Amino acid sequence: MACDGDGRCDSDILQVKEDIGRDAASVRGFDAQRGHSLPNRDTPPCRSYRLCHQAAGAGRDYDKTFEAGYSAALWQKIEKPLIESQLRSLGGRDRTILDFACGTGRITRLAAMFFGTVIGVDVSEAMLMSASVPENVTLYCIDITKLSLARTFDVVTAFRFFLNAEDTLRREALQAIYRHLHADGVLVCNIHLNATSPIGLISRGLNWAYPSTPRNTLTLNQFSKVLKEEGFDILNTRSYGYLPRPGRLFPRLCQLLVEPFERVCRALKVPGWLAENYGSISAPRPASGRRTPCSRRRTAAPSAAPTG
Repeated sequence: MACDGDGRCDSDILQVKEDIGRDAASVRGFDAQRGHSLPNRDTPPCRSYRLCHQAAGAGRDYDKTFEAGYSAALWQKIEKPLIESQLRSLGGRDRTILDFACGTGRITRLAAMFFGTVIGVDVSEAMLMSASVPENVTLYCIDITKLSLARTFDVVTAFRFFLNAEDTLRREALQAIYRHLHADGVLVCNIHLNATSPIGLISRGLNWAYPSTPRNTLTLNQFSKVLKEEGFDILNTRSYGYLPRPGRLFPRLCQLLVEPFERVCRALKVPGWLAENYGSISAPRPASGRRTPCSRRRTAAPSAAPTG
């Protein structure tokens, strides 16, 4: 499905439905009425992350996350300026960018400010229907781990995806991104629950106490290892979000404290491993430098077929 700059979508254009059209109600922990996992922790306890955010209204629910409270303040005061700075340095009128798992277009809209051509892809029609993007953006409801866009890009972004995705999907996504990047392109992405942060440590403790409701966490070393195995070398990283997130508690207090707490931590040179989030910019290695699927003892992703 392709969507124009006003967010209108043409349902007659190809939509990739494999692994998505299953009955979501049969998936443990998934709320088919509201379109997200229950309870709403950092890891959707779906059998596959592809199944999450599929129900009608999922986009509206997702956008509410950034309207008030901790997440809104972190986005507006810390994360958004950081991403704008990164994309500004990578962009240009003749430059192209792909926003992978673009959702409702939060990162896509930023990319449109700095790149001439912007493509957003997501497997969730419900999320894309809530997207509002500028005229230089085209959105597709497609799973590029299964079907190729038949082109490559200068930059690929992927935010709030790799933490939630299960390991197989995480690797399939990195393989697809590798195929869609120019040889001299870069991947800009983030992890939004660092396992060594205070909340990350609490989440790991809760995983030990209550293993039936897992909470995903990833250290920078763990994610770096996956990136390396899938053919990427990290060029630089940035940790952010030092104020521990108290869930839905104290939303107004969090809004007031996020920015000054960040400034104090940076002034005191608090180690990045205590921050709750980290972002990275990575470059693809030449294909000869990648580990083969056999060396990882796993099955290769399906070869990509050209599609529109």
